[in-house]
Amino acid sequence: MRIRTFGVVSLLAAVALFTGADSVQAKHSKKHSEKTNCSYHKVCCSSTTHCTTKSGANDAGSVIFKKGNCKTELELMKKAGLCHVLCGKGPLTLFCPTDTAYAKLGKARLADIEKDPKKLTALLKYHILNRKVTAADVQAKGSLCTSEGESLMTNTNNGKSEVDGCLLIEPDLACSNGVVHLIDDVPVPERGK
Repeated sequence: MRIRTFGVVSLLAAVALFTGADSVQAKHSKKHSEKTNCSYHKVCCSSTTHCTTKSGANDAGSVIFKKGNCKTELELMKKAGLCHVLCGKGPLTLFCPTDTAYAKLGKARLADIEKDPKKLTALLKYHILNRKVTAADVQAKGSLCTSEGESLMTNTNNGKSEVDGCLLIEPDLACSNGVVHLIDDVPVPERGK
């Protein structure tokens, strides 16, 4: 009799465990769908990276999505699992290469970076500062430490700001969690070259 009771109890425990797992998965899916109301988040978020920004947001990710010429950066952020950085609390500065800038990098080089998760993450973190830095600040500094750990070298060319030789073609795009600067080339950290 004891053996049978133990078997029934084990069976009931297993059923409860599986039912609970389904319930957790359903809550996870519902939570994600509630948090992806705006078009940027529908494009960028993955099931493992939940963005909390709602429709009408003005975070760094939403700003570059609305520009329409930074799709490569958004796709790479998604692939690296870094979308949450763009819609995070901040403050941050994003030096965002345009799609034209990525085209200059070349398909073969970009493919090489994409297939190596460490290189991809390092490249993208090299475009981000963990504080707000305006174009005027860029001109005043000699270098800026990135979230990747290496520094971007700054310069002024004909009165315009540059980082690592990349011209700020659309500087000081305000966002709710910092500032975005569109740049005309792709800065690559020294260790990633």
